[in-house]
Parts: sequence; structure tokens; C-alpha cells
Amino acid sequence: MGKIIIGKKLLEKINILFDFSRFSKIAVLTDENIPKSFIDKIEKSFNKKLIKIIISAGEKEKNIETVKKIWEKMFDEGLDRRSLLINLGGGVVCDMGGFAAGTFMRGIDFLNIPTTLLSQVDAGIGGKTGIDFIDIKNGIGIFKEPIGTVIDVETLKTLPKREFISAFGEIIKHGVISGREYFDFVTSKKPKEFDQNELIKIIKGSVNIKSNIVKKDPKEEGLRKVLNFSHTIGHAIESLSWRTGKPLLHGEAVAVGMIVESHLAFLCHPILTSEVRISLAGQIKKAVVNAGLPTKISNIKSEDILKKILSDKKNFSGKINWSLPKRIGRVNVNVKVPNELVVKAIKSII
Repeated sequence: MGKIIIGKKLLEKINILFDFSRFSKIAVLTDENIPKSFIDKIEKSFNKKLIKIIISAGEKEKNIETVKKIWEKMFDEGLDRRSLLINLGGGVVCDMGGFAAGTFMRGIDFLNIPTTLLSQVDAGIGGKTGIDFIDIKNGIGIFKEPIGTVIDVETLKTLPKREFISAFGEIIKHGVISGREYFDFVTSKKPKEFDQNELIKIIKGSVNIKSNIVKKDPKEEGLRKVLNFSHTIGHAIESLSWRTGKPLLHGEAVAVGMIVESHLAFLCHPILTSEVRISLAGQIKKAVVNAGLPTKISNIKSEDILKKILSDKKNFSGKINWSLPKRIGRVNVNVKVPNELVVKAIKSII
């Protein structure tokens, strides 16, 4: 796994954070919403103009057509196998840029500079890259690690409030996975009440949780599946929400996914561990509400969610492999659940 650097005012000194002398050319992939000042700081650090590839913003752009435009620009600018692609932006840029780099000329190096809180705790690390395909989130992709990840908390100052809060869907999920200490800390205040130093602590906490898991299981063959808690439901409703005119942000979908899947965990064992399971589901819902994240969805049918889940890339032989919480700090993987219980759990948020 590449080096991960977290701190303040890192863009203006990025040239000294890594050895860039081995690269023949450096290009920056970003989107139209990223402030020009971010690129200016990076170019000032290198003391030269960089090749810029600017794409339209939003999840709707995370597709093969956009990747083709990125590849074309990379060829037009003369990038070769010794070139570097810097992904400067949120999760869409990091996911798609990693995929474009990992497939260009059979793979070139890339560096992630995630600029949203969600991408700083999730998409910017872990080595998963990809694009959406026929309404399947991240349906096409590869595993490829960046040479490093630079997380500059100064970039969060321009982040819209809704996107900032959305990140706490993933952050709370990390708390459920890791244990009581981190869960209690990240749920102790409303998102906007954390100061910058506390945010750095949260980012470092989530990065450590995810990176430690990824190091042990880079290809998601076992342990890494705990990170899929909330994502089976979350990815399904996120994809389906694109058709409603009111698309959910990823962290919002993850929050709803946590509520459904913690309820599903209770339904699996309602007698033996009902007190523990009800308490767990209640704690998670309380954390989601406290963060200002959604707990319900509208305009999406339960049967459509189930159909979408069955096409999830994490499934094998038509079987849904669930990652369900047993308690704060313990998530069981490869759990098989009857579809009738899944539908019952889904109806709790519709």
C-alpha cells in the first residue's frame, strides 16, 4: 500500500512529499467543481505547468464514455508508461482516475489527492478503482494501489454541507466495524461541531481502520468483506435513486444501508440475542439521526431493491453474501439470509 499523508496545507508542498523525478510526465485529473486554487497550489509546488484533464462533475459522469475521454487526452498529451496521473477530487475522480491509470498502456502510476471528506476516509484509499455500468455501482473496475494518498484537510473548507455530512455514513460504519472507542468518538457530536484537529483525528482513525484491513486482505477474499457492511443495501438504493430525480449521495445511502442491515441482523436471530440486536440497531439508528443523515427512502420499491442486490458484484452463484454486525466492533461476513427476511428488513425504511 502506498504512503498516506494527512495534515494541513499539503498541496503547496506536494513536490517534496514523494520522489517525482522518475516520472516522464505528470497529468492532473480533476472535475469542473474543484477550485482552481487547488491546482494552482500544486503547480506552484512543482514550479511548472502540469497537464490538466478536466471532466464534468458528478456520479453520472462515472462511466466508460468519460474514461474514454480521459484515455484520449492522455494519448494526445503523450503520456507513456513512465507517466503519473494525479487524481485531484472526490470519490468519482479517485475511482475513475485510478481505473483510467490502471488500464492505460496496461497500467501507469497514480497519486490520489481526495478533496472531500468522504473520499478522504473511503474512496481515496484501499486500491479499488472503477466505474458504474448499466446502473450497477462500480460494476467495472480493477484493484490497483496508488503510489500514495495526500489528504489535506484545508480542501474541506469549500465542501458543501450536505457532502460533508454525507461522509459520516462511512465514518459511523467504520466505528461499527472497529469498536466502541472510535464509534463513541465519531458519534459524540454532530458533524459540523468537530473542529479541524478533531476532524484530522477522525480521518486518521478511519484511514487506519480501512488501511489495516486492506493490508491483510487486498483482494477482498475474507477479512476485507467487513467493509461491505451497509454496502449491499447502500449500493442498491444509491443506484436506484439515480432514477428518482432525487439521487442519494453515497454516504446517505450507506447510512440507510446500516439501518436496514442492522435490522436484518436482528431478524436473523430474534430470540437468542434479541436484547443485544435491538440495542445495536438502536445505537446505529441514533448515530445516523444525530449526524443528520436519512433513515428512510421514498419512490423506490422493495422488490426493485432486492433485484438490484441480486446483481451485486459481491455475490456468488446467485447467493447474497451479507456482512452483518453482531455488536459494535464485530461484523460477521458471508452470512446467508432468506430473501423474505431481506424484504422485511427493507420495508423498515420505505
